[in-house]
Amino acid sequence: MPLAPRRARRARRASRSGAGLKVVAQAGVLTFVVTGTVAFAQASGSAPEPSDAETIAAVTDLTERSREVASRSSARAQTFTVVVRGEKTVATTSAATVGAALSELGVVLSDDEGVSVDPTTPVSAGMEVVVDKVVRSTVTEVEVVEHDSEEQPDDALVEGTKIVETTGRDGRSSVTYIVEEVAGTVVSRTAVTSVVEAEVRDEVVRVGTLEIPDAGAKVLSPSQARALAKSMVADRGWDGEQFACLDKLWKKESGWRVTAANSSSGAYGIPQAYPGTKMGSVAADWRTNAKTQITWGLNYISGRFGTPCGAWNHSQARGWY
Repeated sequence: MPLAPRRARRARRASRSGAGLKVVAQAGVLTFVVTGTVAFAQASGSAPEPSDAETIAAVTDLTERSREVASRSSARAQTFTVVVRGEKTVATTSAATVGAALSELGVVLSDDEGVSVDPTTPVSAGMEVVVDKVVRSTVTEVEVVEHDSEEQPDDALVEGTKIVETTGRDGRSSVTYIVEEVAGTVVSRTAVTSVVEAEVRDEVVRVGTLEIPDAGAKVLSPSQARALAKSMVADRGWDGEQFACLDKLWKKESGWRVTAANSSSGAYGIPQAYPGTKMGSVAADWRTNAKTQITWGLNYISGRFGTPCGAWNHSQARGWY
């Protein structure tokens, strides 16, 4: 082959290669990728040489990617204020957290220093981070533990009736903390002692599940009448202790029987009203309606003795009420 054509081809190759390198050089760090690719293709001979247009297109693509990365990095950068031992500095960082930003700025904390913001907090624009001495103090506080309320089904209560069996009480503890502050901001609270001043006591509420027929349509059994009375006592605001007194009183008087009659005295019904006709002041069905009898009996007890326990105590002392 003639020498001149060979030299001409070499010159054209060198020209194309040089042009590729010049263009790539403008892409900064990414030049090595393109240059290496072209050089490898020329040396190996296993792949066709890229054309000038292909080389320029590759470099342009990499340049655009580089710009995108730089743009995203710039968008993430945040400007914030750092006050280190009284010296204020405005800094811009792309660090994700306060701790990383301080490390990037070369801030090193001594053993007695702290940061006003948790180091894991993301950096946000305009935030102020203070590095200064930690001030420690001891604080004692009274803390309240609220009680819970529990409902328990009770088949001795008329359905829907609720009676507080155990009154709830909040707990109370005296807790001592070691508090650490940096520039007036609390950065740590550690409990060191806790003394219980009052134990928490949960409320217990009995919820009736007993279904009873209409007291006016059917004579109730003693157990049904007792359950009805327990609900009616609760409706008046009297507690379980008052019902216990009423239970003992009317169990003694009538055994909770609606039709209990005292042939010698003429007393009648659950409360043993004397005479039984007195219960007619509540309703005309006083002979068979447990609710009518209980209503009259509770009114009588409230008016004369104040409470069922007052009536029971009188009965114990005098034999009657």
